Amino acid sequence: MKANVAIVTLLCVAASGCATVDLANTGRVGGTATVSAQSSAKVNVVQRAASKLYAAFTSNGWVEKRSKKRVQSAASVLLRGLDATDANSPLSNYETQNLTLADIALDIEAANSYVVQTTKAAEVYLAMASDDTNLREELASLQKALIASREAEMVFKSALTSLGANEHNSWMSYATSVNNLRDVTDKFGDRVRSGVTLTSALQPAES
Repeated sequence: MKANVAIVTLLCVAASGCATVDLANTGRVGGTATVSAQSSAKVNVVQRAASKLYAAFTSNGWVEKRSKKRVQSAASVLLRGLDATDANSPLSNYETQNLTLADIALDIEAANSYVVQTTKAAEVYLAMASDDTNLREELASLQKALIASREAEMVFKSALTSLGANEHNSWMSYATSVNNLRDVTDKFGDRVRSGVTLTSALQPAES
């Protein structure tokens, strides 16, 4: 049931989009008052971390930067994976770079650091947020980061498999980190949905 709700939310988030920043580096080269203060800058620690993740993943070619079918792909990436037959697919493009196993491992380790940082930022922010904190924008940023992370997970897996390294330790560690990002994103989704339910319950009934 949670997966169905998450996918519906993902479709809405993907349609709205999210601002990103460009990074120069590549993979191979307290309390309620605190949350309120962070919110005043409106791009808080969660959104910044998620934005940096997405920018790094796109600039390194681990995910596709622009998608003509972003709304549809948001759900399909999580349900069915990437379509390797698409000439513009990051999965097929990444494999054409003739990377070595060491190159791919470095990329995975770099990607993993972004996922871990985003997850930690989200966990801390959620723990400090009061029950009435609006987490919709943070949820949108996390969902976008999660989609990119899942895309990269499949891209890396396919590239490793093509080199005969099916059970690479760096990829297994990365997959675990992505699952952790998924879990904290689900928690944000639960908080947002519970807030909507509470708001609806508090609204006066029409006479």
